[in-house]
Amino acid sequence: MPSSPQINVLYLAPGQEIISPEQFRASNPEMLANVAGAQLAKLSPSTLVKYGTHASLIEAKNMLYVAERTSVPVPRLFSAYAYGPLDRDVDDFGSVYDTYIFMEFIEGEDLAKSWGKCTSAEKQMISKDLKKHLTELRSLPAAGYIGSVHDGPVTDIILEWSTTSRGPFKSEADFNATIADTFVAKTKGQVGAYVRGMIDAHKHGIVFTHGDLRPHNIIVKNGRVTAIIDWEMAGWYPDYWEFVKAFHLENFTDDWASHLLGVLTPYYCRERDPTCQENIRSPVQVQVGSGSQATPPQKSTDFSEYLSHPSCAVPD
Repeated sequence: MPSSPQINVLYLAPGQEIISPEQFRASNPEMLANVAGAQLAKLSPSTLVKYGTHASLIEAKNMLYVAERTSVPVPRLFSAYAYGPLDRDVDDFGSVYDTYIFMEFIEGEDLAKSWGKCTSAEKQMISKDLKKHLTELRSLPAAGYIGSVHDGPVTDIILEWSTTSRGPFKSEADFNATIADTFVAKTKGQVGAYVRGMIDAHKHGIVFTHGDLRPHNIIVKNGRVTAIIDWEMAGWYPDYWEFVKAFHLENFTDDWASHLLGVLTPYYCRERDPTCQENIRSPVQVQVGSGSQATPPQKSTDFSEYLSHPSCAVPD
């Protein structure tokens, strides 16, 4: 192990130079946000930097993979590297590494901020753009495993607490077994047989998936999608995964959910397999509103008929 921190470069675009952490800090970047422990800073009018212990080089790998194989709007990657080891003890795990991802800054506004201001025509165009991009992603030739690109592990938060494996998984059955084990380990009560039977009820194709398709990760300008960002959880997953994750992650307070149903392929439960009804204790509803400010139950939007059976096993 080196006695001082080193820069370990994953990628450097032609014509670009490595900007060291010291140079980055000395440039006095504009701090924009802290997203799940990763910092976002604007280095220049054209450069955004995502960095920190919780930034991931797998996100950079996913971005390159998608940019090289599709026309999906992904911020151009300038460079990505790990920096360390650092003498920063985190929960007694010893030395850590920081990741730095230098990418194109995309002009526009995230959809979480702009959706309510969009006209009906703009919403239709944004939905059309997203459907095109997601269809192209799902059309990529299958890799033959479940995980991130280049035979990488599953980076979805569903396996954050896994004590066995994070893949890559050679079969959906192996993936399901690990989901069940992880869920059961974090849940009180005798739910093991219930969960395992539930997620084994269907078999699916494996397609490339963004895995975090929430409005915050969609950049729009002038009524069009200019970028899809935050590719850390992307990879090869069962074909229901994009739909389930999009509806699981978001708290719907407007008509975004209705448009999303036209963007993503819905995965039905009741109509496809009558036995699923036995495994659903109550209708799955997406509550309009949140917390103490939520609107009354009668105003909830019921999406239970669209939810794939495995969605029931996705923990909070």
